[in-house]
Amino acid sequence: MTLRRVMAGCLVCAAVAGLGLSQLDRLRGVRGQLGFQAKRLALGITLDSNIMIPMPDGITLATDLYRPRASDTDLPTILIRLPYGKSTYGEALRWVRTWVPRGYAVAVQDIRGRFGSGGTFTPYAGTVSDGAATLDWIAAQDWSNGRVAMGGCSALGEVQLMQAKAGAPHLRALIAEGAGGAIGTGGASRAYFAFFEGGIPNLAAAYGWFSANGGKTGDHMHGVPIDAAEVIGQLPTGTLVSRNRSDPTDYDDFLRNFDNTAYWDALGYLKSDDSFDTPALHINTWHDIGVRGTFEAAALMRKYAVTDAARNHQHVIIGPGLHCDPQAAFAAGGVGDLAVAPDSALDLDAIYESWLNHWLLDGPLPRLPQYTYFVNGADRWGSSDVWPPANVTMQTWYLEPGKLTQNIPKAAGSADFTYDPMDPTPSIGGPICCTGGLNLPAGPLDQRPNAARHDILGFTSEPLSDPLTLAGNITAEIVISTDVPDTDLVAVLMDIAPDGTMLAIQQGALRLRYRDGFDDPAPLLTPDDLVTARIEFPPIAYRVAAGHRLGLHISSASFPRLERHMNGPGLNAQSDTPRLAHTTVWFGPASGSALMLPVQPAH
Repeated sequence: MTLRRVMAGCLVCAAVAGLGLSQLDRLRGVRGQLGFQAKRLALGITLDSNIMIPMPDGITLATDLYRPRASDTDLPTILIRLPYGKSTYGEALRWVRTWVPRGYAVAVQDIRGRFGSGGTFTPYAGTVSDGAATLDWIAAQDWSNGRVAMGGCSALGEVQLMQAKAGAPHLRALIAEGAGGAIGTGGASRAYFAFFEGGIPNLAAAYGWFSANGGKTGDHMHGVPIDAAEVIGQLPTGTLVSRNRSDPTDYDDFLRNFDNTAYWDALGYLKSDDSFDTPALHINTWHDIGVRGTFEAAALMRKYAVTDAARNHQHVIIGPGLHCDPQAAFAAGGVGDLAVAPDSALDLDAIYESWLNHWLLDGPLPRLPQYTYFVNGADRWGSSDVWPPANVTMQTWYLEPGKLTQNIPKAAGSADFTYDPMDPTPSIGGPICCTGGLNLPAGPLDQRPNAARHDILGFTSEPLSDPLTLAGNITAEIVISTDVPDTDLVAVLMDIAPDGTMLAIQQGALRLRYRDGFDDPAPLLTPDDLVTARIEFPPIAYRVAAGHRLGLHISSASFPRLERHMNGPGLNAQSDTPRLAHTTVWFGPASGSALMLPVQPAH
């Protein structure tokens, strides 16, 4: 089967008009801006546009300032910094519409090198010093009360977490949504911009984001019309953007530098010797591409806080849903193939308002646990002051040929599969965002279209006699041998209903060269090697109903969500030479493959 047929036939990769959508998006943005301006006037919001705020190196950053017409002194401020266009980006304007009528000033700024701002863009070089200068400028204005919070999702959230590094006295609070991509060497995932999972590039997201948004100067802000479904299959993967976009971006460098920790530290990604002085709300969803980074960032900021306020107030709220839309699953009654009760929604605006009023206006301190999390499949919220919750115990499920069981296998055994990079296992859902012209359905989806593939090993439990509630971090320890020097493993944990639906609970992946950790890539494999690959899944809270079964798929790809491995010895992003991988998964009473599940007691 050709790669093109895989992408066309697996129902997960329909092409639209590539990044030619950028032209339509621009027209929509213009219309949206005209509508917003009319609404702004009706809401009594004043605008000072294109204020050029000077940075220490002489570069100026374009900033729009919105204030309530009825009040022009002693205003608390919300700062939004973004790479997507300050005057047209809907997420930024939503903050203006919501908070200026409630008495806040909102400053919206193009970050360095984007749209109206000077300098050269690299995510996120210079963001801490640029943000600090902007905060100082806001606090010095005669309309300001000297207190600033930051808000926004994805890139708008990632720059907040970087800004929280100690030393910004006017920054009093953060509302960082979908911001796990800020994590760097300070997190075990090493996700860097949320573009890596287990050391594997999140290809669809990385390609889609940089091809659409990677322009480094104000005259190259938009993508170019391409057939995204055709381009995503090109080799080598490490030059996908530079071969199809005439101006430079940082895509090539990102894929080339995963092992270079100094590269990421220099760009400002969070590391373990940072310190933090800002309280934060960390808002995310279970199927966001950076949800693991959100947990890691909150833990890092709590551990290395230099103030009691920062130490005691790193609050994590995780709901159902996808990237940057924490309420959509409730409004739609579901996400992917998972049903969600609409009346389970939290009032996030009320939480945000009490949070901002406390830190910027001395209002009452909101009572929030450290972790508030939605339990998928149960339609309820849980809370805890630690993660995983204190009442969780780890439960081991062993792999046998075709089976998942809690009984230790009595005899050794194995199962084989063959992975062909030119016919890779197709993605079905999972944590997907920012894919440009690729229409990739995201989230918890039914995995049955993949179940019969020759390159997947499937394992299934007996029906559960009682409900099983997971809350924490799932780990799969897969013992393998293979005849290639390096390859990937992808694991999908599933809730299998009596009707046969195989709903993905969560997905994890690992590039085998990182089986001993990211700091010291392991030696290349030989056919005689028997190694254990520890696959760390993103966190999850999920209830599997009684009568359902657990399922696990093991493969070597999830394409195009993840970069497909060519199975060679060098940097995969530079390889265009595929090799077949014949891989064996081993079972047995000692040192066999197993799945560790974080289980809560029944309610």
